[in-house]
Amino acid sequence: MKIPFCPLPIERAKVVAKKLYGLTGFLNKTSPGLETLLEQAGLDIDKRDYLGIAMFSAIFVSSILFLLLSIITITLIDIFKGFIISLSISAVIFFVIILYLKKYPKLLLRKRVANIERNLLYAIRHIYVQVRAGVPLFETFVSVSNGSYGSISDEFGYLVKEINAGKPIEKALEEMTLKNPSVYFRRIIWQLSNGVKAGADVSVVIKSVIDNISAEQRIAIRKYGSKLNPLTLVYMMVAVILPAMGITFMIVLSTFSGLSISETMFWMILAFLVLFQFMFLGIIKSKRPNLL
Repeated sequence: MKIPFCPLPIERAKVVAKKLYGLTGFLNKTSPGLETLLEQAGLDIDKRDYLGIAMFSAIFVSSILFLLLSIITITLIDIFKGFIISLSISAVIFFVIILYLKKYPKLLLRKRVANIERNLLYAIRHIYVQVRAGVPLFETFVSVSNGSYGSISDEFGYLVKEINAGKPIEKALEEMTLKNPSVYFRRIIWQLSNGVKAGADVSVVIKSVIDNISAEQRIAIRKYGSKLNPLTLVYMMVAVILPAMGITFMIVLSTFSGLSISETMFWMILAFLVLFQFMFLGIIKSKRPNLL
């Protein structure tokens, strides 16, 4: 486990974090759901320790930055102005790191949910095939934990450890349901747990789950396609039509008005188009459903 901007290993950083509890009181009060987020994001760390590490990381990075900026600005300007500029920039970086690390568990959680839901249908089909073939449920869980299903394999690996430690399958499934951040995954495991409790044919339960997820996947694809249509129009306007018409208009205008068109203007247009391409790809990626 690695926390961004933290220069120390987690165990050593926890020791430093305990000494900063007094400075993290406000952060602790303004982060009511952080404990749950840390658990669901897979960060095995106490809330106060995490906030202490965040404070330590922000202090460390901003202090190093302050020293470097002070050397540069004092050399180039003067002592007073260099000190003010360095302090201002370092203070901004300090608060940016604090805010980022407060949001980091949520970002990690979204990434984990996306990873789970992207591999969910394949993992459930794996379970279905194994159960239909007469493989015991526990051996099926072991098989999924050894598969290449990302976070789902990790979840089932933890489930296998809990069952090996003597916990009943139903109880282990319930606990996994409560801790997992994905709504789809929780619903599936809950249905599987209920089926095991009731002594029903697990393959029938899993088949109905597969049918439901497949139907929701088709709906998600249609919604995704409908979202892409207006985005395609925006792309055509900004990346194709506007640059072509804009350059033509500039050339015509320069002919009549004598306005000179420099090479720098074309480089600026190219830089804007490259930046827009990256932004557009990011927007498309963010709109993509996790189930796909």
